[in-house]
Amino acid sequence: MTQQLANMRILVADDQADVARTLCRPLHKAGVRLRFAEDGHAALQEIAARPFDLLLIDMKMPPEEWGGLWLLGQLKDGEWRIPSLVLSGEGSKQQVIEALRLEAADWIVKDDAGQELLERCATILTDRLGGSLELATHHLPTPLAHRFARYARTTDADKRVLEGLHTLESVLRFTATLGLSSTPPAPLRGIGPDQLAAPSMGTWFTLCTALAALPDAGNDFARMLSWLVPERSDHQLVQALIAMRNDFVHRGITPPSTQANQLDRLLRRFAHRAVSSRCADLTVSTSMTYDGTMWAIEVLSLKGAGKPVPNTVMAQDPVITSQPFLLSREAGPLPLSPWLLTHTDPSSGTVRCLQFDGLQRTKGGLAPRTPFKYAKMDEGEDVPVSHPQAEWQTLARWTMA
Repeated sequence: MTQQLANMRILVADDQADVARTLCRPLHKAGVRLRFAEDGHAALQEIAARPFDLLLIDMKMPPEEWGGLWLLGQLKDGEWRIPSLVLSGEGSKQQVIEALRLEAADWIVKDDAGQELLERCATILTDRLGGSLELATHHLPTPLAHRFARYARTTDADKRVLEGLHTLESVLRFTATLGLSSTPPAPLRGIGPDQLAAPSMGTWFTLCTALAALPDAGNDFARMLSWLVPERSDHQLVQALIAMRNDFVHRGITPPSTQANQLDRLLRRFAHRAVSSRCADLTVSTSMTYDGTMWAIEVLSLKGAGKPVPNTVMAQDPVITSQPFLLSREAGPLPLSPWLLTHTDPSSGTVRCLQFDGLQRTKGGLAPRTPFKYAKMDEGEDVPVSHPQAEWQTLARWTMA
């Protein structure tokens, strides 16, 4: 079971740094990537800056007398869902009860942590990763949720690998969509016209890494990419899976079970981090009203693989009706068109998401008005979509040509 801990990211919030590092030696030896925070405020800063799979929280630390409870309260109010394991001392049973009420996953007496911590962390993470695919189908943005749902229900070994690769490509495509939508246009290193005209799985990853290297890369884009590859060293695994995909699809080479397991673990880890974090909402506006100070925007929230959910959001600026946008706590609405478009069936109300997938083939080759083509993100019928900026001259700003 402790094999589940390899390359998992755990934040330890404890004002006794030396004690915390000593307790966590078995985790370090098991391959866990550890970071330490000296109090609740520092822990919140760490959580906002990078992804974590599990939190170890000391009950008695700053701020206040029971800073661990303060931190758990802040996480609950902020709608973070990262599992936490509470480290308690003797005589703090009432505080442990309160920690569990604040949705801590488990608790452990600090004096016993040296013997129990490794197994307890492994148990929590094994449980969370085991249920991550199901949670992804309900909580991730709809374009991703559909793919995770297909992957979760596929049982044939070879078909499951192929669905897993499609799911990984969808993650890269959607992440690139956020990057293109939120980052000022600039020529991207390693990206040429031919690649963007017919993007492959490798192109999406190259596009993501090139966008991430720009100084003004969007926060929501950077956050989603970090759920997949939080460190530069993590890129090697994705590159290996891209090579596996090419061998499997183009050469008929069946991947070994080790690589299939690596793919499954990567997808589950991404899903776990995405569901545990404050994920921005994918929405499409249906109408707006203005009260003189704020816009009340009626939207359909595109979350999960089910039907969109009606909602009302308040914003300082208007948005284009029927166009998708991303809504986060930290910023105003982020328009996603022309990289992602939606089509609403007027009779059923069904909303279809379609993402940029290169350029349409034309006899004369690339021209400024060569139109985008789009890929459907669910299992429905093809639908026509259009946007005035969905053409090569919009895309050309990102290439090195």
